[in-house]
Amino acid sequence: MIWIQLEHPKHLTTIFRNLTEVYLYCIFPECDLNWTMFLVEAAPALLNFTLLRNQHPCVKPSEYSSQKTNMLWEPSKDWKHLNLKLLVMAGFEDEDKVTNYLKLFMERAVGLKRIDLRGKHPCDECNAMDLELESTRSLVDKASRYRIKERLTHEFSLSVKITIC
Repeated sequence: MIWIQLEHPKHLTTIFRNLTEVYLYCIFPECDLNWTMFLVEAAPALLNFTLLRNQHPCVKPSEYSSQKTNMLWEPSKDWKHLNLKLLVMAGFEDEDKVTNYLKLFMERAVGLKRIDLRGKHPCDECNAMDLELESTRSLVDKASRYRIKERLTHEFSLSVKITIC
């Protein structure tokens, strides 16, 4: 686990320039996701980017945990990522802020080939989710999945494969 103070990506590029995979977990579902773009912008070699949106009640904050904050971030103007191929988001639900984030991601990651949107992961420690649902299938119904794909692909003539499971 690392802690990063939000700063301009140009300052972080020397540190992150060789990163090819990033996995961010325990992102609070109510938080804006645009702040994660500063990591993508600072890592030009990045190929795979995974976000896990969840916070179970059984997770006890440690003394090293930060306060829950909603970090706001605007990506640099006209910035494009050329190498990113895969975005995975677990904890996906049909929300405008998530759809807007995905549109921003598709706009900036011009080499993107695939987006995998997955439902919530069951907690092994508690009953925070209906554990009878053994899969991580999204709670988004079939009609909503179609509308989400339409919204995401309508503005872009990209050949991005979008999977909602």
